[in-house]
Amino acid sequence: MGIAGGPKFHYGGRLNLLVYGRIPRGLLAILKETWSGEREVSPSLSQPVEEYLQDLRDEMEAMTQYATDHTSQAQQGYVSRYNLRVSHKRFHEGDRVIVLAPESGGKLLNKWQEPGIVKEVRSANSYLTDLGDSRTRHVHANKIKRFVARVNGCAVVNDADADFGRVVTPANVVVSDLPSARIEETKLVHLDAQQSQQLLQLLDQFADRLSGKPGLCNVAVRRIHTTSDFVPRARQIQARGRLRDH
Repeated sequence: MGIAGGPKFHYGGRLNLLVYGRIPRGLLAILKETWSGEREVSPSLSQPVEEYLQDLRDEMEAMTQYATDHTSQAQQGYVSRYNLRVSHKRFHEGDRVIVLAPESGGKLLNKWQEPGIVKEVRSANSYLTDLGDSRTRHVHANKIKRFVARVNGCAVVNDADADFGRVVTPANVVVSDLPSARIEETKLVHLDAQQSQQLLQLLDQFADRLSGKPGLCNVAVRRIHTTSDFVPRARQIQARGRLRDH
């Protein structure tokens, strides 16, 4: 009300005066008139002014604390939902990356440039990268992605061939698909070492029956024996409406 009651130079007067034809009287105006002596305080007030102001101040402080607590809880909920599937990026020196950096057209024309090399780790989210132009750039982790080389072809090389030099072969990683390998250790804390070993051996023994993949189970077969005069009845479907003759 104090802002709405103030003069507006663009309109040549107060907005409320132009709209309603009178000057508004808000809380600030009443408080000013009371403190300056222009308005007399009625002696028939149910509560003294000092007590009313103190109660008002206490209620405003309580409402402020209430709003602050609920705001912090709501903010934590927003952050948790926003970061639900977000993972922290970590790079090391020598990693090949692609960098979102501006081209020669200007800062507004950003493009993923590859490949770059991480030269130095400044902090958890700050890296110095080299894009091959003999200059290092200080880049945030949000503008960096790990570089994955594309395979353009495949060839077969004999072990006795020495023309290609040293050929790097990937190591074979054996992944255990047994049920015991999928059991977390925290789920076996209530058992001792011998009981845990017996349980894991039992799971591995019947691994074909404890698989997580769905399949056909033919352990039990149910048959319905009928007599020779049994005739199955087909379900009758009633047609809606009448057929038209063409």
